[in-house]
Order: sequence, then C-alpha cells, then structure tokens
Amino acid sequence: MNPHVSILLFRLAPLPPGVGLGEGFELLQLRCTQKVIKQLGLSPKDLVECKTGDTPLGNWYINMLERRKTLIFMNERTLFSFIIYGIKKSNTANFPEVFYRGLGQALSFEGFDIDTINNVFASYQEYAFTKTNSKKLLGNMNELVALYKHCIYSDGGLEHCDLTKIMMQLNRMPQKNIDWGYSIDAVKSIIEQPIGMN
Repeated sequence: MNPHVSILLFRLAPLPPGVGLGEGFELLQLRCTQKVIKQLGLSPKDLVECKTGDTPLGNWYINMLERRKTLIFMNERTLFSFIIYGIKKSNTANFPEVFYRGLGQALSFEGFDIDTINNVFASYQEYAFTKTNSKKLLGNMNELVALYKHCIYSDGGLEHCDLTKIMMQLNRMPQKNIDWGYSIDAVKSIIEQPIGMN
C-alpha cells in the first residue's frame, strides 16, 4: 500500500472489561473469528460483549486470509473490505492504529480526501475486540476470503499481485445483502453525508 498517504491517527482507549454501553456510544467494535483470536493471542478477558455502537459505518469483521498473517477486514453495513498483511501478536496493543492505516489507505485509494477519512476515524472513541455474532455476515466474509484468494493467486501471489487493484475490484462487486449494490457506493452514501445525517 502507498506509504506516502498521510493520515491523522486518533489514539483510542480500550474498553475496560465489564463496562456496559448506553445507546449512541461511539465504539470501534472489532469482531474477530476464532482464527483471528488465536492469531492475535487474545484471551477470553480481552473479548468484550457490548451493545452496537452508533457510528456511521458500525462494526468491522476480521478473518484470516491465509497463513502469512494476512487479515481481511469487512464492514458490517457496507461489506466494504480491505487487507492488511504481516500482522503479529505484538501488533495487538496498537491494533486500532494498524486498522486505521489499512482503512485510511483503502479509502484514500478510492479518492476520499484526508478530512473525510479523519472524520470517519473521529467517529470512534474507544475500541473493543468481540466475537462474531452474525452467520449472514460470516457468510459474506467467507465468500470474500475465497474471492481474495482466487484473485491474489491468479495474479502471482501476495508478493507480485496488485493488491490495491484487487481490493477496488471486489468492492465493486454486486452484493446481495446490500440490494445488489456495490460496497464502495454504500460507503460513499454513508460517509459523504453531512455530520448528524447518518
């Protein structure tokens, strides 16, 4: 990904275990599959069960793409996805920053400006690792994993493929769960609205 993209990173505090959330709480909720929980070395006490935060894009699902510590992130409301590779257990402590860099660059490649991207980041106040809770969304995620693998391997593997092109291509694939729309169009419809209109 482009290392020259300049993104302002907001530092988030982890949600303390046992803390409940009221409606409207602005939470970055990272919903992890069992494979991701194991990869990141998360223990049961690291996982928080809480109400859905009232943020424009909502929660994010995370799954493993392959053995090379590659993660795929999928937004629950738009099915917009992106990939980060080279993830280690040592990244767990600064995982929101890792997530932001991946999301920020994916949005930048799609033409969003820095102010718009930072407004997305600013909508989150704290973060929490949670388990997945939707079979439908897991189904979407598994389909994306299969498609990413096919596209990456067909293009020479991670070392040689044009990953940016692949992500943009798959975010322009009709999705049944969003009325056969494109994920990128769903993202635009949300984050390009005036503040308070989502």
